[in-house]
Amino acid sequence: MSADLVVMKESINVRRKNRKNWKKVIVPWLFLSPALFLIILVVAGPTIGTLVLSLTDWDGIQQPKFIGLENYQSLLSDPNFFAALGNNFKWMALFCTVPIIFALIIAYMVSKVKHGQMFYRSTFFLPQIVSTVVSAKVWAWIYNPFFGINTLLTKWGFHNVPMWLGDPAIALFSVALVDGWRYWGFLMVLILTALHQTDKSLEEAAIVEGANKMQIFWYVILPQLRPTLMLILMLTMIWSFAAFDYVFVMTNGGPGNATELISTYMYKEALQNQAPGYASSIALAMAVLSGIIIAIFGIMKKKGWEM
Repeated sequence: MSADLVVMKESINVRRKNRKNWKKVIVPWLFLSPALFLIILVVAGPTIGTLVLSLTDWDGIQQPKFIGLENYQSLLSDPNFFAALGNNFKWMALFCTVPIIFALIIAYMVSKVKHGQMFYRSTFFLPQIVSTVVSAKVWAWIYNPFFGINTLLTKWGFHNVPMWLGDPAIALFSVALVDGWRYWGFLMVLILTALHQTDKSLEEAAIVEGANKMQIFWYVILPQLRPTLMLILMLTMIWSFAAFDYVFVMTNGGPGNATELISTYMYKEALQNQAPGYASSIALAMAVLSGIIIAIFGIMKKKGWEM
């Protein structure tokens, strides 16, 4: 009997351990299930649907026709797509330099303000909370050659004023200027937050060693901001491929294809040209480009870069 009791106790202990292990596995997944359901519903589902749709020829009304990789073959020989891709790279180059540098300088200056710092933060961040459509319409009026800023420039004696949204050479940069006007305040707040977290003792030590303000900023403060700046750079590069609203409202890709971006070209193919299948292949191309950027930064992080 004693041997049987020992066996029974051991089996009971094993069952209890199995129950505990089962709870450790199941309970976390139960807590994660609402988020996983949303991810499957909002991210995974549309992604799979877009992938399937990109393999079809569909006008949005009739039954989709499976055509395999023909949409991707057409994409690789589409001059309009590569023109839009080139505009996206121009947009990215501009946004990875001007707004970030400007935000860094202003954030450093604001961090040195002793009184009224919240006023400057709020003022510079204000464009970020303005509706995109509203700010785009206002700037389109400002750029208007008949009653916009050009009338003031003409009154002040400037002749040969540019057609901001009508000249293919500068139209893209004119729209990017508006988006940058809205975007840089957000970057300034991020950088300003990082500046308040830097080690002040290092700055004091540099002052004792005789370093000037420029040397302190370049050799002491800037290296401590590198994780924040790298994050901003990665997000800016990804968001550059998703830029849509300002171009769509202000120029709709014109004049010609001077301001056409991948996102606006995808929109036109899907709704105006009634080619959702081809537009889906463009959307996946955008996703691949964004994935490449993320992978590059991931490799940099593994090699020791602070991200």
